[in-house]
Amino acid sequence: MPKSLVITDELLAALYDHNILPKFNSAPPDKGRYGWMHAGDVLTFHQSVTIEENVGIYGGAYKGFPGGLKSHGFASVGSFTYSFSALPEPLTVGRYCSISKGLGFLDSAHPLDTLTSSAAMFRPNNQLFSTVQTEEVRAFSKGFSVTPPAFPVIGNDVWIGANVTLAPKITIGTGAVIAADSVVTKDVAPYEIVGGNPAKHIRMRFPEERVQALLESQWWEYEPSQVFSNDPRDIDSILERIDAGHIDRYEPRSITLDPQDPALQPKPAGSKPNSTRSKPRTVGQKIAKKILRRARNSWGGDRYRR
Repeated sequence: MPKSLVITDELLAALYDHNILPKFNSAPPDKGRYGWMHAGDVLTFHQSVTIEENVGIYGGAYKGFPGGLKSHGFASVGSFTYSFSALPEPLTVGRYCSISKGLGFLDSAHPLDTLTSSAAMFRPNNQLFSTVQTEEVRAFSKGFSVTPPAFPVIGNDVWIGANVTLAPKITIGTGAVIAADSVVTKDVAPYEIVGGNPAKHIRMRFPEERVQALLESQWWEYEPSQVFSNDPRDIDSILERIDAGHIDRYEPRSITLDPQDPALQPKPAGSKPNSTRSKPRTVGQKIAKKILRRARNSWGGDRYRR
């Protein structure tokens, strides 16, 4: 069941503290604004999402295709991933992913096993189709779901070019690359490069033996300052250090946006508002630090930490 979640000044401060950025190299929250996010906005969530530290979610609210899903712009995203495209709530994206503008999802379906695939079969309140709405059509429309059963899953270290479209229920494997303007209708293997409409295999990034070694190492799970202390082209040395236990596990902080969280629930009418958006603040780092300090105090400091 959908739940409402309110964006608070404390939440904006926590996002900034975790280096979760709504625009490229975002400035601190100011006067209740943080990029495309505004304190006091009430958003509809269907599930909780978890965002690790060091993430760029630049795309804003997700609108989808006509008739498809609309959502607030937050999704579960791993560290060092950025997206210039809006992301739907059900999406899961791993670490170190690079997503360009124009990413779309086939999030609106029509029936293929009926006499017609027309929206008349599932839009009973559309005036255009009023004369089509028999009892049988209305009964069918009640059981038909426009939205897909599952959105894609995007692995780690995935590079998605501009204006790519992804079909539902597919998996984009770790290390994959998708060329610009592609339409991806089936799974993409780890470290595979694909392109076209429909997207087809172009080549592998690495030989099979190296792909297997990269996947077994799970290098994205390790402390980046240690992983990248080697020349990043010297992949064998990095994997050897991971295998020998010389690199620590990476334990990022994260923020979970949970509509069940009492601190993020809209306040009843007449009560003190969640936001101080109407109270102007002085611009500058000093105020940002004050907001962060208040956030840590009122939210227990580690409230958003994993």
